[in-house]
Amino acid sequence: MKKALYAIAIAGLAAGNISAQDSTQVKLDAKSIKLEQQQTPQIQASNIVDKKWRPKNWLEIDAEFAIKLARDVGGRDGSLAGLDVKYYVGMNQNSKDGKPIVLSGTVSYQNVPADDDSHTLAFVAPSTLKRILQKDNGGKGDVKAVGCEFLVGGTIIAVQSSTGSPWWYDPATKAPSDKFSFEDGAVLGKNKTPFAPFWGDYDVPVRAQ
Repeated sequence: MKKALYAIAIAGLAAGNISAQDSTQVKLDAKSIKLEQQQTPQIQASNIVDKKWRPKNWLEIDAEFAIKLARDVGGRDGSLAGLDVKYYVGMNQNSKDGKPIVLSGTVSYQNVPADDDSHTLAFVAPSTLKRILQKDNGGKGDVKAVGCEFLVGGTIIAVQSSTGSPWWYDPATKAPSDKFSFEDGAVLGKNKTPFAPFWGDYDVPVRAQ
C-alpha cells in the first residue's frame, strides 16, 4: 500500500514528459530487491601480457519485477521498449555535513518481456566504495538499505525498497529527502562493469548509449 501511495503521489512530477496513455499502458509489480557482494571477475585471455592484480569487492543490486502491458501494445506477448530504474544505496557513512550518504544512479533498460519474472542488475564500483568509506574492502556490511524507482517515459510507476517503504523520499516535499547527502551517478549499469558478459538473459539488457 505504501508503494502504491508513493507512486501515485510523485507520478505527477514528471507527467508532463509523456502522455497519460503511455503511463497507463504498463503495470509493474515490484517483487523484491536484493543486495549482493561480488568480487571482480578474472577472465583469462591469450596473446596479452598478464598483469597481477587483486580482486576487489563490488556491490550488486538485483531488482526482481514483472510487467503487464495493455492489449493494444502487445499484451501478454509484448515487450516494453524502455524502462528506467533509479537506484538508491544508503551507506553506513556520513558526509562532511553529517548527513547519511546515499549513492544513486539511473540505468536504462530495453526489451522487457511482459508476463514474466524479470531482473535488473546494477553495481557500485570498489573505487567508489573506498572513496566513500575511506577504507579498503568495503562491501555489503557497509550498506544500511537499498531501493529503486521504476520509470516509464520519466514517470514513476512503482518503487521497491529493502525496508518496505521508500526511505529516501520526503512525503512533504515529494522529492528525495534533504536529510541525506546524495551522490548521483555512483550506481552503474552492468554494461559499464567487468560483469557485462555474465549471466546470459537472467537480467534484462541495458539500453545502448
